[in-house]
Amino acid sequence: MSDRFRILDDPIDPADSVAAVRDPECGALATFLGTARRHTEGREVVRLEYEVHESMALRQFEILARDLRARHAVARIAIDHRRGIVPIGEVSVAIAVSAPRRRDALAACAEAIERLKQDVPIWKREVFPDGARWVEGS
Repeated sequence: MSDRFRILDDPIDPADSVAAVRDPECGALATFLGTARRHTEGREVVRLEYEVHESMALRQFEILARDLRARHAVARIAIDHRRGIVPIGEVSVAIAVSAPRRRDALAACAEAIERLKQDVPIWKREVFPDGARWVEGS
């Protein structure tokens, strides 16, 4: 069992996230990529900005992985999250999960992003042409 959790200031390479969880014992690899979208609620978004309490976030990733393993047959988990400015179209979060079977990989990946948004001390700010707002996790 070898997980990888990172907070990055530079762009995320999804292929790197996938490579971190490859396992010859696993027949399934599920991924989630969260990207900065151009519009939200009818407003144009210029960019996203993320603030992270890094040590707490990395600890929460470890707790999240432990909890996922309690519910799903998961081999490896990788979570990469951006900090700072994320331009439109770029990846802000990458989650990759490997498991022997697809059902566990898919379920764990879906649960991981939902829990991340609720539990991990990462704050997102949407910047618009005429201002900005902090977005609560959901």
